Amino acid sequence: MSQRNLTIALFVSLAVNLFAIGAVVGGLVIGTRMAEGRESAMRPGPPPFFQAAESLSPERQDAYRQTIRGEAGQVRRKLTEAGRVRREAWSNLGDEPFDPAAVRRDLARAQAIEAEARSAVEGRVVDFAGELSLQERQAFAEALARPPSRDGRRSRGPRDERRTGPPEEPTPAP
Repeated sequence: MSQRNLTIALFVSLAVNLFAIGAVVGGLVIGTRMAEGRESAMRPGPPPFFQAAESLSPERQDAYRQTIRGEAGQVRRKLTEAGRVRREAWSNLGDEPFDPAAVRRDLARAQAIEAEARSAVEGRVVDFAGELSLQERQAFAEALARPPSRDGRRSRGPRDERRTGPPEEPTPAP
């Protein structure tokens, strides 16, 4: 091989190696950023039921959180069971012979377990709301019904301040 061909091969090799290193580093940086974004999308903030506590007075917040936590153990067990059933259903996709009806049945069972867990928590919330005054219940209902904002947190309505009690009375129009 001539000196000229060796020099050209060296530069081509250097260019290919730099390209490969840049692709790997770029992939790592983009992958890290995407993983961070996905994690924040999965857990945007406090669960909506806990976020709604901000609309209550401090004393009511404590009582409400205790009410919700009373269901936590049972709900956690049900959601764990639902996850197990769902994973088993997905793993059954690869079985031979393939039984789509069994997979659908298992997925429906997982959904039913999750619905049962959610129903228990929602029932507790409704029971708690029955103990509130009309104004407290209205503020609480507004907080629960408020959709999450783009950043994953519940929007606070027209004002971006925390409420510590029932909503203020509207100002009469002149």
